[in-house]
Amino acid sequence: MNPIICFIDDSKFEHELVRNEIAPCAPRFQFVQAYTFDEARSLLQNAVPALFLLDLWGQDDTVTRPKITAMEDVLEKIADFPTPADVYAGLNDVKGDVNNEYLKRFFAIVDSWRTLFESVCHKVGQNRKYGLSNLQQARKVYPGVPAVFYTRKSLISDAVAMFKAGADGLFIKPSGKTDDETHRLTRENALFLLKDLERIMVS
Repeated sequence: MNPIICFIDDSKFEHELVRNEIAPCAPRFQFVQAYTFDEARSLLQNAVPALFLLDLWGQDDTVTRPKITAMEDVLEKIADFPTPADVYAGLNDVKGDVNNEYLKRFFAIVDSWRTLFESVCHKVGQNRKYGLSNLQQARKVYPGVPAVFYTRKSLISDAVAMFKAGADGLFIKPSGKTDDETHRLTRENALFLLKDLERIMVS
């Protein structure tokens, strides 16, 4: 039997990407795809995977009334965000480490959007509990099997949480401006991803 990569993700689109763009590039591996850890166990039966490939962000069932943030609320928050004009205002008059000050100001813009992103995700019921729970269950039921995250929406705080939880790696899903472009980028990146996964399996 070929080594099994067990992919757990709550998105139909992500499963299509793995099935159509990644798996065909990996004839030496068998892919088992599931939406939940319980489904993965059922599909695996008595087999033990060589690696778990886990999505991080998923729907949190404890959020009982998920909702999309109103555009008016988003625009109100954005109105208070720092702008490029704030970055450059008085920059030439800064005494000391100008480069560091410049980057701090730019990061203030990034951090404002990061905070907004986390807020709208929380309201719609999406967070990292889904992936971390799957990792915890994989560690309990299949000790010794490496598990890595394959995610598109992760932030630095997510990376910290993942590695604290004992993940063996983190890989970013390619993202295009359209679904077709995302398919193409996933296909082009597939061999590089598979090479990294194989390295983790044998380490």
